[in-house]
Amino acid sequence: MRTLRKYTCFSAKIHSFAFIFSILFSYATPQFSQAFAEDKKDQIEIFKAPLTPEAIEGEFLVHFKNDKSLKSMAKGMKPTWASKLGKGVEIDTSLSTFNIAHVKVANPASSGQWDNLAGIMSSDPNVEAVEPNYLYHATASPTNDEYIDDLWHLNSVSAFKAWDRLPKQENGKDIIVAVVDTGIQLNHEDLKGHIWKNTKEIPGNLEDDDGNGYVDDLTGWNFHDNNQMPYSHLNPIPVASIDPDTGRFKCSGHPTKKDYEIHGTHVAGIIAAAQNNNIGVAGVYNRIKIMPLKALGGPCGYGDSKAILRAVLYAYVHGAKIINMSLGGYAHSEMAQRVYEFLSKEGVLVVAAAGNAQNNNDGRYKSYPASYPANGILSVAATDSQDHLAEFSNYGKRGVDLAAPGVKILSTAPRDIKKDWPQSNYIALSGTSMAAPVVSGAAAILLAQNPKLNNIQLKNMLMSGTDKLTNLKGKVLTGGRLNIAKALSQRTVVTKQKKNERTQRQEPTPEMQSSSGPASVGGIRIFDSRTGSEERMKW
Repeated sequence: MRTLRKYTCFSAKIHSFAFIFSILFSYATPQFSQAFAEDKKDQIEIFKAPLTPEAIEGEFLVHFKNDKSLKSMAKGMKPTWASKLGKGVEIDTSLSTFNIAHVKVANPASSGQWDNLAGIMSSDPNVEAVEPNYLYHATASPTNDEYIDDLWHLNSVSAFKAWDRLPKQENGKDIIVAVVDTGIQLNHEDLKGHIWKNTKEIPGNLEDDDGNGYVDDLTGWNFHDNNQMPYSHLNPIPVASIDPDTGRFKCSGHPTKKDYEIHGTHVAGIIAAAQNNNIGVAGVYNRIKIMPLKALGGPCGYGDSKAILRAVLYAYVHGAKIINMSLGGYAHSEMAQRVYEFLSKEGVLVVAAAGNAQNNNDGRYKSYPASYPANGILSVAATDSQDHLAEFSNYGKRGVDLAAPGVKILSTAPRDIKKDWPQSNYIALSGTSMAAPVVSGAAAILLAQNPKLNNIQLKNMLMSGTDKLTNLKGKVLTGGRLNIAKALSQRTVVTKQKKNERTQRQEPTPEMQSSSGPASVGGIRIFDSRTGSEERMKW
């Protein structure tokens, strides 16, 4: 288990919450299937959400200049400004490694006025920066076409050719790929032999045996609900729509119908579903361990900055060299950026979905975490079976690194999924959420063959090992789609990425922070975690 060091390279500024960012769009697919309706034959519609940010009402991330204030808060001493925020202020110091505290105002004195609440906290000379607790999102749609038994994506990336080159011995058994998502069905037939286990924890004794701050974290952690159960939960099925008056995307839970969360189990199967076991599907590379880290949840697959950052830090501390993040949104967080920069310097490769909004990530609106300026982040677009950029996929000739298959990808799903869908525990989904784990699996293959590779070498080998395609020229940095066999043939001694290359092409611009453009009404989109409703904040 790694030991975390203090990381204090945040810039000295207080953030205004009037920044105009974008929505946290569906990262498994932009298609909200009418299979969720009574008639599963209804045509699938594509909903495009307005580019507006989301955050949890009354919750903030506060970065302090040093750890003195955090040490006091850890002992139960609240800062002087806490009483000015209203009653029921809760402070969580679980991100103290980065001098960050999570502040929750249950009954804010100035309800809904982000700038007023932020101003109270930022008046403390020990406070460096304040941000909303942004929301990120992942969701998925089923399909029931006749391709159900066709693992076309493995052929597309030359996975079978790559497997033929691998040694017979079990290389990769010590490699961990963390999946930050909606949770995983841990006992799925195609996954149960490939789930990471915390061997330093004793089952069932309700003790934190390894002293990492988490009790009985035997197979990862549920950061969404803050418990030791990082698996798929039963939730109301999502109901998606567009408000006819405002044009805004809306997602809520069905009042009676329920189903298990699909997304994380599906992603895990793409990476590491068992091979040659006479059942189900095959993952890109199954000689590794998947670390389940649940940071998203609920009917609409929401997760906040606090949960996601805690999850990636857990992954780092417990030895994951590859983190799959099939999630995202368009709100730039400086605090999150510094965490990803830390992970990059520590040798972790973060494979991130580019997004599903048909958006140019080089432009005004950028998808995060895929667009953070950390060299250890690999941004992935989606292609279809004809090697075209998927119609929903984000792109960017500088801001998206490469593409991988992401349309109608068959993979694992929770066993108790809707009975009227074909194959009760396998399903086909589309999205950059499906493309990212194909690349994560490929990265695991490369790392298994040469464990001394660092994250930048892994990234460059994957980018160099692509098939150049006319359809992708000008759409992704490499102009290519992943080819695992070709990546295996790349030299392992590679030139390090230029120091400022990603920073220059990914930093948020002043234009992004203006109030012009589609989201010019101002404010950020607020999600009330108590009621599940959303409302626009007025200024």
